[in-house]
Amino acid sequence: MLTREQEEYLLTPPPGSAAERAKEFGIDLTLTVDRLQRTPEQRLMELQSFVEQIEEMRESVRRSRQQTPS
Repeated sequence: MLTREQEEYLLTPPPGSAAERAKEFGIDLTLTVDRLQRTPEQRLMELQSFVEQIEEMRESVRRSRQQTPS
């Protein structure tokens, strides 16, 4: 979890900082802040949900291929 100071640092990075260079490079630091505000358990649950969605898509593709005549 981030402190308010850490969040502010990432959202408005000081000149010359690594965070500013990352922002200038195109990295969306708001996404970093969003992720870091979650607990490790929340991040794992989100990851598990993502894995389950991928598995569902793969199964859908398998079923689709089985139903399509060659």
